[in-house]
Amino acid sequence: MKNLYFSGLIAALLSCGVSANANEINVEANTSFTRSTTSVEQVAGSATSLSTATYLNPVVRVNNSYRNFFVGSLSGNQFCKEQGHKEEVTGSSVKCGEDESSYAEYDWYDSAWVSKSTGSKNQCYPLYASIKCGN
Repeated sequence: MKNLYFSGLIAALLSCGVSANANEINVEANTSFTRSTTSVEQVAGSATSLSTATYLNPVVRVNNSYRNFFVGSLSGNQFCKEQGHKEEVTGSSVKCGEDESSYAEYDWYDSAWVSKSTGSKNQCYPLYASIKCGN
């Protein structure tokens, strides 16, 4: 009877979605974030599940300091991979960076996070306010 109850509970949680919050800052990590929300959804009629996590205020380490980073497929996917996910998925949000500031982006050729200056064009420089990662 207990086994049936726990099986039913797990199935119910998978079909409805599960959320969890975590506050995390790891001194040795290349990435950091303020908070994350994780959800797991069972795909109807399938044995697979979709797992996503949204990281708020994501930053990456460049030259021993944490920086916001530019929106882009390389940078987004790399952040997600460093968190143990496959890739960035739809659902991230953007904030504006400022003129004459320096932010991070992922350099695929050197396999490293590098600093990049914005210049002074009086425009919005898109940075991740949150990033959503999946399977």
